[in-house]
Amino acid sequence: MFLFCIGFLVFFVAACLVWFFHYSRDLPDAFLLAQFAPPTATQAIDPCLKTASVAIPYDSIGDNLRKALSAAEMSENDPGVLKATYRAFMDREHPYRTILSWQISRTIFCRPSRPLQSDIAELRTAAQLERRYSRRDLFTIFANRAYFGENLLGVRDASQHYFRKDPNQLSIAEAALVAGIIRSPSFYSPVRHPDRALQRRNEVIDLIVAYGSVSLAEGEGAKAAGLGVATADAKSDH
Repeated sequence: MFLFCIGFLVFFVAACLVWFFHYSRDLPDAFLLAQFAPPTATQAIDPCLKTASVAIPYDSIGDNLRKALSAAEMSENDPGVLKATYRAFMDREHPYRTILSWQISRTIFCRPSRPLQSDIAELRTAAQLERRYSRRDLFTIFANRAYFGENLLGVRDASQHYFRKDPNQLSIAEAALVAGIIRSPSFYSPVRHPDRALQRRNEVIDLIVAYGSVSLAEGEGAKAAGLGVATADAKSDH
């Protein structure tokens, strides 16, 4: 009975491994994402959206936008069992790096698959990303690949479109609005749904304050500002 149990356990583990690798085969090459973590601003093409955008280096993202993106993404809570297990075992000391790798892995599969297969593929891709890229690179890749609606890919295009500014010129309020759009670009569109966008922006500002990135007074001052979205202002003039 003991040998039978051992044999069954070995067979079960082997079958799980075969199943795991079978459904996570043909993963995209993580090295392809290097174009989204460039040393200088460069043209990048998203493989799924086929959208051209300008990828910018980490330092060009700007301090306010880095704070806003960090706070917004740290607050997201994905209840998936595989993701929760992965976070618990892979990166206990640096959960933010793990969150970034998960967020990136969710954006690089062009064809949808069944939920469990998708989770497995994302898990392997996230692990691959963490082995090959630093936290700084992962953050840069995420910022340059995030989708902001209006066919906008990356923080540079979003900042230019909504505020006619480079990312490193955004105020705390403007950075919070840009970061808040990522959760649901259509739902929080500042052009189509300014009330929702304002509410989401203020939520992100509160998160920035909660993480200690800015003071309470600075946060309240940012929340008192209007949306200031250039495209919305242009439409309201007509």
